Amino acid sequence: MGTFGGHYWRRVVAAGTLAGALAVGGGAHAATQVGPTKAITLRPLSIVKLRDLEFGRLIAGATAGTVVINPVTDARATTGGVTAAGSAPLAAQFYTYGTANLVMQVTRGPLPVLSRAGGGATMNVTQLTLNGPITRVLNAAGLIDLRVGGTLAVGANQLSGSYSGSFNITVTYF
Repeated sequence: MGTFGGHYWRRVVAAGTLAGALAVGGGAHAATQVGPTKAITLRPLSIVKLRDLEFGRLIAGATAGTVVINPVTDARATTGGVTAAGSAPLAAQFYTYGTANLVMQVTRGPLPVLSRAGGGATMNVTQLTLNGPITRVLNAAGLIDLRVGGTLAVGANQLSGSYSGSFNITVTYF
């Protein structure tokens, strides 16, 4: 971290959301429903994760293929022997907050490898894509809605299961 005047500020992804439950009840024959609530508080020169990159449910075929998540529309496209099988795909979403009109640059760490729960198989993310250029200017409110999509390589006859991994996004403020 540094100061303005020739140095720069750097923030690494800090995942943080607050979730709580709100219960509503009544008389002897009333039903109770739980609804999640969320609040996010941003401090200057920060980045907060709002949601994860979700490739969704897939069916692996006899030939390899890919799954691509568009960072702007959340649309999913498949190629080769991969078939989409329901569930809502999502691009990862982050909010950055800083001084209005401050210039920032987005970089990423290594491409993630998704590992199967219980072991025995992996899948590689071969590309991460942004919803805009890597160098941006924060708006008048000091915010940028940063979204990350990607391309997942699915092997021929990929072992079924739940796969997960992680990636780092770094925002450098100038």
